[in-house]
Amino acid sequence: METLTLPFRTMRRRIAATLSPLVRWLPQEITRWTLWFAWASLIANIGIILTGGAVRLTDSGLGCPEWPLCTEDSLVSTPEMGIHGAIEFGNRLLTYVLVIIAAAMLLSVIRLRRTHRPLTVMSAIIVAGIPIQAIIGGITVWTNLNPWVVALHFIVSAGLVMVATWILSRVRLELRSGGRADVPLAYGAADRIARATAWTILGAAWAAVVLGTIVTGTGPHAGDPGSPRHDFDPQLVTQLHVVPVYILCAAAALLLVRTIRADASSAQRRAAWFLLTVIVLQGAVGYWQHFTGLPVQLVWVHMLGSALTMVAAANVWDRTLARYRTRGLGDLTAPRTAAAEPALN
Repeated sequence: METLTLPFRTMRRRIAATLSPLVRWLPQEITRWTLWFAWASLIANIGIILTGGAVRLTDSGLGCPEWPLCTEDSLVSTPEMGIHGAIEFGNRLLTYVLVIIAAAMLLSVIRLRRTHRPLTVMSAIIVAGIPIQAIIGGITVWTNLNPWVVALHFIVSAGLVMVATWILSRVRLELRSGGRADVPLAYGAADRIARATAWTILGAAWAAVVLGTIVTGTGPHAGDPGSPRHDFDPQLVTQLHVVPVYILCAAAALLLVRTIRADASSAQRRAAWFLLTVIVLQGAVGYWQHFTGLPVQLVWVHMLGSALTMVAAANVWDRTLARYRTRGLGDLTAPRTAAAEPALN
């Protein structure tokens, strides 16, 4: 066994020696650049949901009928493919933008992997998730926009939005803590009811997203006129989708009451108010589109609302249950000090 591991160890040392001069240029602390990359990551992952929605709502899902090429002999869309080919290929190009942003985010924290492991792991998840999304997108094309595959495509995007939200909240905490170590991300009211409510909110948000993809797969906007649809009763699946939404509304209202009456931090109050605002607006758009025959503009806004719901639910969970504490912006090799009081309200 030892003889088998020796070549791998030698190879690892050679790779490390080769990359060492490049790694030395990477930041050793969290900076404003890290914050910008975190914001860009969140915005870009929400943006790809919206551009993907535009592809589906304009019947451009098969604008590029092949994958990874756009056609059998062309990487890019051709003039003969018209606007649908341009829209679909434009959405594919955005994947490369996401790759660049995700790589920049990971590189901005990679030297902090021993002290800021959660940030490094989450950034790596985003980097890994983008090619997985691209592969699912290819399978979507190969299966003629099968609604189950399309749903998986959206669910993975929602997961990346959630992770990007958590990255952003941790980077902001590190910068706002003024370099102090052991400042907790979650502080304030966190009794048993608050913790159960936070879990309920995150679970209900995910259930609403998953069931929402089934409603979408049953509806008229397939992405291409010849693509398959779910053979479900639209009224029934819509009613099922509403169940976790009602649970989410009730949990959000309960959480807001708890944050007002309990010793909650201002960050917890803002998270609760933001969640309730997003839910109310999302519900209004949802009912509006349902009773007006699912116009594409409202469906697109509803997709934005779904992404923002994940942001709000993830933020509430973070402010109530996260165990993350700042490492500080000073000496990254120093041991942790005793727990500090929250630097932020």
